[in-house]
Amino acid sequence: MKHAICSCVPPPVGWSVNRQTHPAIAQAIFAVSSDARSPEAIWETPTPDEWRKISELVAQYVEDGDFAFDNGKFAWGPFETLRLWPLRRDG
Repeated sequence: MKHAICSCVPPPVGWSVNRQTHPAIAQAIFAVSSDARSPEAIWETPTPDEWRKISELVAQYVEDGDFAFDNGKFAWGPFETLRLWPLRRDG
């Protein structure tokens, strides 16, 4: 991870698979988690601020080349999707 805000401890193997969550989302969840808010709590019921921070981190991970943009859809469980729009670069 090139981004300064990344998890020191990566998600456990299988964490994102068991939750049907994209690995980039899992990495960002672990990056914003704390003693006050566990990764599981954030995954289950993210606050608006957590959703924003995680969205920004996923966008940065893609921009840094840590994760592929693919179709811009990043699963947050089986029923939620974080949608990134392609960046427009002028010039």
